Amino acid sequence: MGWDEEWAEIQTASNAANDHPRALGAVQDVNFPPGELYASASASAEVEEELRPVLNRAVEDIAAAAAALRAWSIGEQLAPSGEGWGAALSDLADRLREHAAGLRMAATGSSALDEEIRERFRGWGTV
Repeated sequence: MGWDEEWAEIQTASNAANDHPRALGAVQDVNFPPGELYASASASAEVEEELRPVLNRAVEDIAAAAAALRAWSIGEQLAPSGEGWGAALSDLADRLREHAAGLRMAATGSSALDEEIRERFRGWGTV
C-alpha cells in the first residue's frame, strides 16, 4: 500500500469516528474533575521537559551533518530538511507546553466556578 492509499484509509477511519452522534451537534460531557485536568497538565509539561532536549539535540545533529556534508550534493538537501524538521519539532514541544497551560487554566476555572456555585448555595442555606 502506498502513501496515498494509506492516507486515504486514515482519513476514512477518522471521518467514520467523527460520524458518532456527539459530532452531530449533541452536547457532550466535558465535565472533568479538576484533579484530572491538573494531572494531565503535569504530564504534558513533563513530556515537554523531557522531550525538548532530545529534540534540540536532533536538530543540532542534523545541522552538523549538513555542515559536514556541505560539499556533497546531499548537504544542500539536508540543510533545508533539518531546518524544516527543526521548526516542526520545536512546534511540537511548544504545543505540549501550551496544552499544559490550557489544561491548568481549565482546571483553575472549573475549580473557581465550583467554589462560586457552592458559595451561592451556602447563602441560600441549602449546603
